Amino acid sequence: MVANQPIERPGSVDFLVNQLNAVAQQSDEQTRQSKFPLVVSHQDPASQARVVDFQVVPGVNGSGAVLSVYDGAQHLVLGTDPDTGYGLSQPQTQVPMYPTNPGLIFNSSTTWASYYTGQVQQNNSCFLAQWRMNNSWGGTGAASVVASYVKIYDSVTGWNWTSPTVTSGSSTTTSPGVLTTCGPYSVQVPQSSIGNLFGIDIYSQLVSGGASSSIAVTPLSMIGCALAFALPWLGGTPSS
Repeated sequence: MVANQPIERPGSVDFLVNQLNAVAQQSDEQTRQSKFPLVVSHQDPASQARVVDFQVVPGVNGSGAVLSVYDGAQHLVLGTDPDTGYGLSQPQTQVPMYPTNPGLIFNSSTTWASYYTGQVQQNNSCFLAQWRMNNSWGGTGAASVVASYVKIYDSVTGWNWTSPTVTSGSSTTTSPGVLTTCGPYSVQVPQSSIGNLFGIDIYSQLVSGGASSSIAVTPLSMIGCALAFALPWLGGTPSS
């Protein structure tokens, strides 16, 4: 006989109450959910301050959840974007960029062409682009003017965005040319694009100039980021 076992007399009120309690307990266990906020923390041994290690709190307007993972000193190392309710805010994702055609750096054509390209799985809620262009006059003829822009595109949904086009001032400076910093420009990507493969291209062209004038481009920051980081530089026109 097991000690402290609930009294059960078949057909009695005690038996029915125990059965109902067992069913209620089983239902609670099957449907149990953690309630907001869920916070795991530790006490700093030196300062005795409370240090958060992990937390899940309600998202934007109470919808969904914002998850944050910290290191031992409460620095955010992984977190969802609290301002959009989707995508990561941290870590930011730096996109590796490479020459579109290996060995070809300078564009002397008046036709738009991609000269730097990259790919990334878009896990952040926003994207930010900053790059440089070099306006190199050919040494003869009219002063050179160059232009450049960045385009990103979702290979799954077809959504894409084109940054504003940056046009340089006219130059009669030969190699190494005149540098112009373009951007930063940023955009919030659709929620449906999270996790999809994005392509990034830096386009350039020679607007005007004499023979041998050219433009070269190079990326500075091509990053996935949070809305709070992207907000000061939101610009450009989503094309679809």
